[in-house]
Amino acid sequence: MKRRARRPRVLTGLTALDELLGGGLRPGRLTVVAARTSMGKSMLALTMARNCAFRQGRPALIASLEMSNAGLLERTLAAETGVLTERIRRRTLDAAERDLLYGVAADADSRGLLSFGGDGTTPGVAEIELRCATVARRHGRLDLLVVDYLGLMNGALQQRASGDRQEEVVQIVADLQELATRLNAAMVIVEQLTRAPEFRDDHRPRLDDLCHGEALLSHADTVILLHRPAYYEPQHRTGRFDRTPDPDLYPAELFPRYGLPEPAVQRAELLVPHNPYGRTGTVEVGVELARARFFDQVPQPVG
Repeated sequence: MKRRARRPRVLTGLTALDELLGGGLRPGRLTVVAARTSMGKSMLALTMARNCAFRQGRPALIASLEMSNAGLLERTLAAETGVLTERIRRRTLDAAERDLLYGVAADADSRGLLSFGGDGTTPGVAEIELRCATVARRHGRLDLLVVDYLGLMNGALQQRASGDRQEEVVQIVADLQELATRLNAAMVIVEQLTRAPEFRDDHRPRLDDLCHGEALLSHADTVILLHRPAYYEPQHRTGRFDRTPDPDLYPAELFPRYGLPEPAVQRAELLVPHNPYGRTGTVEVGVELARARFFDQVPQPVG
């Protein structure tokens, strides 16, 4: 009891969100981060994990079921250095950028506080628990576990054999809650939303848009819904571009191409409609998809 009471909450790295949540993510409890496809929910969860490991010096693990370890590392390095993810992915780096990336990567590796479990497989809770045990042995504890995302997880063999996916998900969420309690670690579960927001005029997500809402809400400490208005602007989603609109942001060697990376800085809303132990509400944050990071405030234009 004393050991659990002493462990502080895990800060998300987004000041307004931490204040709304009453000080961050609670150890031993589940937080759901949900949004539509390509909205940036995995990036938001990665922001929380980076803040936990690099700013607070506390061990964090990302169990990604859809992104490889290399992909997670690329996003992490882009967010920490400010180098474009596409330049890292395509290896179009100058000497200064390479030195910067190597330095950040070496520092992160030496501390070993952020671990990746992204290998493209679809593990169940038992496999994730083994990864958690490895981190806990290395550091003496695990403070944050990110599962990305719930819809890809498999239940135990007997659950899958039943053929009832809803029942399987209910058991998966219950098992994840039990794991979070046993580890006394804050857990972030990334989840999809249905297409319902696309048919609303304002496109804002709601609690009943959760794909597995019944299973999640019976265990979730907090639900955070991500809304990025620019996502619904057609000019940012389709079309062929023969030349770069901004050479500093989008290097010329990336063009011509279909689809343009999102603008450098956008506004995003984090809606918290479910928070039984604190306040509900909405906070505004900034997001820079080209560098895989969320931040507190959108910089004001110069001039």
